[in-house]
Amino acid sequence: MSFSLAVSIAVFTLIAIREWLPSFLKIWHVMTAGAFVLIATGTITPKTALDAIDWNVMLYLFSVFSIGRALYENGISHRIAGWMVGWRTPGVSLVAFMMLFALVAAILTNDAAAIIGTPIALMLAHQTGADQRTFLIALCVAVTIGSMTTPIGNPQNLLIAASGEVPAPMVTFVHWLIVPTLICLGGSALWLSKRMVVTTPEGGSTDMTDTTEGTQWPVLLAIAVLVVLVTVESILAATGSDFGYPLGVAAAIACLPVYLFDGARMRTFVRLDWPTLVFFVSMFIVTGALLDSGSLQSILGEEREHMNEPLVTAGISFFGSQIFSNVPLVDMYLKLLPSFEVPNLMMLAGVSTLAGNVFIISAASNVIVLQMADRMGATEVTFTQFMKDVLPIGIVSTGVTIGWILLLEAHLSGKTF
Repeated sequence: MSFSLAVSIAVFTLIAIREWLPSFLKIWHVMTAGAFVLIATGTITPKTALDAIDWNVMLYLFSVFSIGRALYENGISHRIAGWMVGWRTPGVSLVAFMMLFALVAAILTNDAAAIIGTPIALMLAHQTGADQRTFLIALCVAVTIGSMTTPIGNPQNLLIAASGEVPAPMVTFVHWLIVPTLICLGGSALWLSKRMVVTTPEGGSTDMTDTTEGTQWPVLLAIAVLVVLVTVESILAATGSDFGYPLGVAAAIACLPVYLFDGARMRTFVRLDWPTLVFFVSMFIVTGALLDSGSLQSILGEEREHMNEPLVTAGISFFGSQIFSNVPLVDMYLKLLPSFEVPNLMMLAGVSTLAGNVFIISAASNVIVLQMADRMGATEVTFTQFMKDVLPIGIVSTGVTIGWILLLEAHLSGKTF
């Protein structure tokens, strides 16, 4: 076993058992410590570590994190929560909340939706008398499933689309994945609404202050610009245009109004979720060292030749995401693939995304929601509690998606079962 593999296993094991560790130890602490150990021991050089970081993804995340935080600082998140609680019935509020943030995830990425939705989830739980954990878990599930539909729905889809191997990414993703997305989202909303416990939240005081110090139009303009730039980029890709731009750059341009015109820009910047950004940087370093060591290549052996088969991809994506989290899993998988076919890439996108609905560490958006909620003083969602509510969703939704992709592939190729 290589040292980088041992460190990776230690990191993800500590994250899995964090509920039994001291409360001051956060998920990003563990991941950052792993990256530091790998660099300090010379397992990965500083230059290789920097090269391992996907700066396009980091720029995109920084930008959408900025937009999400500005929505909260300007009181827009509070208005959304106030509108949704008007339904009065906690179960209906939960379903409406999940549908809305599944759509937000598809447009602005699951991580942005997680940031925007976390304070709203806590406000809805407080105002409806429902358990905070139910709304937080519902947010994790909704942004994961909703993000599966588009190439900009989550970082792993972004990596697949950025590979240049998916023709007309927006059209291709929607064509292959919209049906299982709708089925899985509806079933998940029904499951969680039935399990909802209406009670007085156990958590301490949460950061629910309605702040309106800034100006609202810059962040609304930022969202509009982001949607337009992402749509234009998708159209250019669909038409085979030679002109294009990285989505990280598009997001950075979109968030400029927040930092140029918003009166709360300094507070937005200071209160940005920096720990989660550090988590992502460290994660890229840890997985980069693992890939550079050749350990995975040795473990795969001759099976690497079968990585372009959808069923093999489904198995590796689902179980590998539980060990490495889905973003680094996809990053490594794309670098190891012997060839690229659309059905296999859609299987990689769909299953690696839905694999996030198993454990907390399975998806970075889960980490974002629960770390942000923890910083706001919410009731802790433990590893065990999360798994009990989410594991059935992960298994069923993954099965539905695998079946649909195989069926569609067979239909398009003229195969018969």
